[in-house]
Amino acid sequence: MEKIDFSPYSIIKDGLKKLKDKESKVVTERFGLGTKKKTLAAIGGDLDLSRERIRQIEKDALKKLSLYLVSSHNEKTKKLLNILESESGILHKKSAEKMLLKDSANENDTNALNLIMSIMSEVEEIERDDHIHDSWILATIPRKEVASILKEWADYLNKNNTPAKIDVLLEAHPHHLKHKISFLSALPKVSKKIIQNYQGDLGLSSWPEFNPKNVRDKIYYVLRKNQAPMHFAEIGRAIQNENFDGKKVVLATIHNELIADPRFILIGRGIYALSEWGYQSGTVRDIIRAVLKKASGAMTLADITKEVSKQRHVRKNTILINLQTNKEFKKLSTDKYILSDQQ
Repeated sequence: MEKIDFSPYSIIKDGLKKLKDKESKVVTERFGLGTKKKTLAAIGGDLDLSRERIRQIEKDALKKLSLYLVSSHNEKTKKLLNILESESGILHKKSAEKMLLKDSANENDTNALNLIMSIMSEVEEIERDDHIHDSWILATIPRKEVASILKEWADYLNKNNTPAKIDVLLEAHPHHLKHKISFLSALPKVSKKIIQNYQGDLGLSSWPEFNPKNVRDKIYYVLRKNQAPMHFAEIGRAIQNENFDGKKVVLATIHNELIADPRFILIGRGIYALSEWGYQSGTVRDIIRAVLKKASGAMTLADITKEVSKQRHVRKNTILINLQTNKEFKKLSTDKYILSDQQ
């Protein structure tokens, strides 16, 4: 999405010039515009005014700024509104900042953007609670219902203890269908307790397969997402790219966890797969033994290599050496191999 082509801070700075000195000071310090944010009480102490009087000054000042935006910057505020509408009418504040502000934007622009959004009549603020992050929502959407919907979904997931697609949740809660599907589909992005993964499944943020906290679970997550074996260095890069919690992961730690956790199987030089994909633990010799044991009769080197290669990324020569140097494998006069105890 294209970022906004104006500075929210510049707009607000111009608007502050239209206010009385006390009004400008209160707004500037309440929203942290070029200075640290202050509480109503702190500002009241500076101006020798009561907390309630500062609240009234702030309210009057924001009303004036709102009129200023409509009269002088209507097209720019419309652009913000259009972006919110394109996001189905609800947007996590942090997501709004990332989506709308240029990389060169500073804290003043961030705080000014939040100020502008808060005084737009078409937009309302949702304050964070146990179920939802602080967000912006179109005034035409009943904001109280957002937390209610998310709570019902979280309770359903917790009770069933299994991931679900959004259509399953809606089938279980048909009364939610009075809202647009696009809006309902956007709700996991603002939820604290529900996460939508790369497969479109919804799960609880407390589930490690959706929100991994330790290195082992992060490895499991990226392998499942990749759906194919990966080199441990590639796994490390994938974890960093996911940016689960912003913590850096040391390759040596990843390697140690891959070795220690039975969910991960070494199938080649530094290449790991998930055991749930059908990969077996053990050495190349163990895999050859399992292949021959499963076979209905003797096998050629080519057939053995084909089957072993489904489990391990090894050269044909490595398989041949194992067949020739281990007494548990026997070569027949037909150039085929069997287990020695199968004679």
